Amino acid sequence: MLHPFLIGIFPILSLYSHNVYEASPRSLVAPISLVLTVTLAVWLLLWRLSRDGQRAALATSLVVALFFAFNHCLVVVDTTLQELSQLWVRRGYREHPWILLSILVLGAVPARNLIFRRLKNPGLWSSYLNVFALILVFLPSSHVVMARIREPAAPIIRAEGGIPLAPKPGRLPDIYFIILDAYARSDVMKELFDYDNEAFLNRLEQKGFFVARKSRSNYCQTTLSLSSILNCDYLDTLIDPSARDTETLSTLICDNLVIKSLRPLGYKFASFASGYDITECTKADLYLGPRHPADNFQMLVIRMTPLRFLPFKSEFWDYYTSLRLRTLFILDYLPQIAAEEAPTFTFAHIISPHHPFVFGENGEDVSPRVGNGPNATSRRTKDFDNPTSYRECYRKQAIFLTKQIERTIDRILAESPEPPIIILQSDHGSGLRHHLNDLEMTDLRERMSILNCYYFPDRNYEGLTDQITPVNSFRVVLKNIFGANLPQRSNQNLFSTYDDPFKFVDVTDRMNSDLDSKRIYTMPDSYPGLVH
Repeated sequence: MLHPFLIGIFPILSLYSHNVYEASPRSLVAPISLVLTVTLAVWLLLWRLSRDGQRAALATSLVVALFFAFNHCLVVVDTTLQELSQLWVRRGYREHPWILLSILVLGAVPARNLIFRRLKNPGLWSSYLNVFALILVFLPSSHVVMARIREPAAPIIRAEGGIPLAPKPGRLPDIYFIILDAYARSDVMKELFDYDNEAFLNRLEQKGFFVARKSRSNYCQTTLSLSSILNCDYLDTLIDPSARDTETLSTLICDNLVIKSLRPLGYKFASFASGYDITECTKADLYLGPRHPADNFQMLVIRMTPLRFLPFKSEFWDYYTSLRLRTLFILDYLPQIAAEEAPTFTFAHIISPHHPFVFGENGEDVSPRVGNGPNATSRRTKDFDNPTSYRECYRKQAIFLTKQIERTIDRILAESPEPPIIILQSDHGSGLRHHLNDLEMTDLRERMSILNCYYFPDRNYEGLTDQITPVNSFRVVLKNIFGANLPQRSNQNLFSTYDDPFKFVDVTDRMNSDLDSKRIYTMPDSYPGLVH
């Protein structure tokens, strides 16, 4: 009677097989253990009531299948009703999830009667289901195994030690590396999103910041950019040429050259929960974040089931609420790092103004799905996943984030016992005209143009230029502040697709020549990740 347990773990394995390069295998342990335990409990309960193990197993498989099919049925019903509603009026349609759950429960009654009253040979049906369930589990499992065989678990090539630095007398400055994911450069922000943030940049300069107003990213994807920045080099010198698994870049991000160089001077590594598995540096000396019971993959598993509609606190189940909580926590807690006795290197990856959009201009909740339970509201993909909505929502989220990050920086400067080092940067530009797997259709200027601001205690900004790229950010810091012998790398801009992230195309000359300035770009058909 294996089929109830195999059917229970199949949806989890299937989801993982689609995210094998983005999610850690550790994320499988909790949901699979929980499903096996609950499935066993349901079977034991039904067996006790019926005194027939085979029939109890068949009924348990039915319950488990309906449990995991709930979200798919919800999408089908919602989409169908929305399409039908357009026959008489164009409007969004939102069904009540508990109505669908009731329908599924009522629909299961005839199946229960069939299993416990009319089925003559339950053992034979269990045998068929065992074979069917084994095939189901084999398919995603084989995909995961083959993916891991094609991509070794750890293709990263890393130097063992850091860069020798000269110790300084007295208290060393805290270092803050703050990433605003997908924050566009000022000129792009104004042109594409009608938001002029020049006043913000001017105020940073008045505080003593150096603002690189023509800066571009070295890479067009978060994991690639952060791995390069924190290790002060291009990825072709840091990873195996055959690498395809971006998950392994987490090693380069969380065990990076910068912190390995700073540790001998007494620095601690502080990191925040980002909600993005690859930048979750859980082994940092200080790993900070709001309490949350699940990682991203586990929350996706929850969203496949009716659990997300239970009337508990929404942050327990809701992706958007947890994203809001993490962002606000980072912005609020960053200045408190200054109270640590030891000098700290703090890495804060804020997934904003990158979509999904959860903040309005004044911080109000504008999530595609707000709340849980019977009073939940919803915006469906057709109403939300389009260029007009992207432009409007990105602009409002950027306005809110800009105001908040300026307040956070003011508090860091005010509460630091010694003037700190601050790098405020975006990993890549916005994605309004970014086609994930098409270089020619992507607006490179938008995607590669970034926010890039520096604050040094002694204002020694030698080596910084308007065109500096992030690969040189910490080269300048370690050289100017700590006397490291680190010549700068040439500024390169490398594009790669999401399907083949390590196949880089050098677009530096193309961007320097401004050949694309008069091109007319088409928007993507959709923005993956905009609605979870």
